[in-house]
Parts: sequence; C-alpha cells; structure tokens
Amino acid sequence: MRTALLLLGFNRLDYFEKTLTSLENNPEAHQADLHVYLDGGPNAKQSEIINKVNESKFQNPVIITRDENWGIGRHLIDARRELFDNQKYDRIVLFEDDMILNPDYLRTVLSLDDWTSKYSDVGTVMAFNLNSAQKKAQSKQLQKIIFTNRHFWGYCMRRTVWEEIKEILYEYESKYLAGIDYSSRPHRRIRFFFIRRWMKQGRKSRGGNPLSKPKWLNAPFPKWPWRSPTSQDAITALALWVKGYCRITTVVSRAKYIGEKGLHFSPEVFAEHGFHQQQVFDFSNESQVLDFQLDIETLQNGSAEKHYV
Repeated sequence: MRTALLLLGFNRLDYFEKTLTSLENNPEAHQADLHVYLDGGPNAKQSEIINKVNESKFQNPVIITRDENWGIGRHLIDARRELFDNQKYDRIVLFEDDMILNPDYLRTVLSLDDWTSKYSDVGTVMAFNLNSAQKKAQSKQLQKIIFTNRHFWGYCMRRTVWEEIKEILYEYESKYLAGIDYSSRPHRRIRFFFIRRWMKQGRKSRGGNPLSKPKWLNAPFPKWPWRSPTSQDAITALALWVKGYCRITTVVSRAKYIGEKGLHFSPEVFAEHGFHQQQVFDFSNESQVLDFQLDIETLQNGSAEKHYV
C-alpha cells in the first residue's frame, strides 16, 4: 500500500525538531514517502526547518513551501488534495509539529489501519490518547482500542475515505477560508449555516461490515453548536460523522502531545485539557501488536469524548 507521511510546520522550530527526530526513530517511517508542508508569511521559519529536514536521515523528502501565510485550514486541506487527489496515495499519516512519538507509533498505527480495513465504517485511526493508568496497568491494555472524538493528531486516513468526505471540506474551504485570514474566519456562520446544516441531514448508514454500534458513539457536535470549534479538523470530524465513519484510537498512547503554545493552545488551555498529566510509556521493545480488540467496558457510555475536542 502506497503510504505518505505528511508533516506540517510553520515557525515552532523547537517543536518541529522534536517531532521530526521522534518520527525518524520509527523504522516504518523510512519505508514511506515523507512530505513536509511549510506555511509561509513574515513569522515563518521555513529555511531553518528545511535545514533540519535536510540534516535528518530521511531519503528524498519532498518539501513544499507556501509563499504567504495560508493558515492551517487551507494549508492542510490543500496538502490532502495534492497527496490524495493528484498523487493518488492510498493512505496518509498526518503529523503536526507538536508530538513526540514513541518508536512504535507508526508500526501501531499502520497495523491498526490494516486491521480495520475489513470494516466498512472506520474513517481514521491513531495511537494518541490520555490514559491516567500506571505502566503495569497500561501494559495489559496494549491491544485495546476505543472510538474517539479527540483532536486529530498523528492519524491515518485512506484515500477511499477522503473521496467520500472531501466535498464537505472543499465547500468549507471555498465558503469560509478563501481570501481571508484563518484566524478571522466567520465562526458564527460556520457553526449555524454549515455545521448545523450538515448535522441536520443525519448520519449515513454505511452497511457492509461495520465495527461500531450507535450506542458506542457520540456525535462530534451538539444539536446547537454555540461554542463548537470551527477549525478544519472540526470540519473533518463533521464530514466523517455525516458520511457514517467512526474514528479509532488506542487506549494506550504511543505519543506525547507537546503543543503547549500554538494557534489554539496556551499553557492554560494545555492544562485544562489534561495534557500536563500525560502518562506515556514506551512499550516498543515489548509490544508487537498486530491484532486489536474493542474495549467494550470503556465504550458503555459512548465515545471517549462527548463531542469533538
């Protein structure tokens, strides 16, 4: 299966270097094609980031630079358009510059993607989660997976899924992102003329061999999305839900989120989400997980998160 690794960057050089180094330490990363997409503008650090990529052990990475500041919304949607629509990759594993990956992150995610391929309703898989258990308890949870509405970090998506959801992303892009600063996007209009409109259409039933059951899932948005996020990630969650897809993550996290400072994060928000208490252990020398099982007990109350966070 033809796989692309998509790594996004802008100006957080210290974060980017940590993410790149941890990705470099994943053996499976060197069996895929690395595409680095760098946003531009007066605050960008493109040349410094390019130097870091060129100094890495990755062979022939593709580096795309924007000549102005696109904002993460247009930047990411366009990257997926290029890699899926134009270059026809079968699947993409996407990373922003704010995660430290364990050495088995890609092995876990790609194995999980392979495992879920027999199901008709899996939209994305990832291996990031907040797990408060100590190492001994987590060592017994390595095969367990759950449905999630958590942030899209280090996730894998197949082109077959993208083909079904892209119409919603492209409509969002053309209506609300074209020609404006991403931070100035019209949140209220997106919430009530876009998110609510799509949510009112209901969720498609995919048929076939679904992994999920309705009682195990929570919609990514409430009926009235007064304070719902309007980011492109949020719209990706919307599109997956409307088209009948679920999102999967491992109970045991294989990565640590480090994005304490960024477009949507501050130290206060970082702590509010519980990221200051992450319990991430390295099981890469102990775990060769190729098979997975749903953690039914955890799923009794639906997805791990009530709505998209």
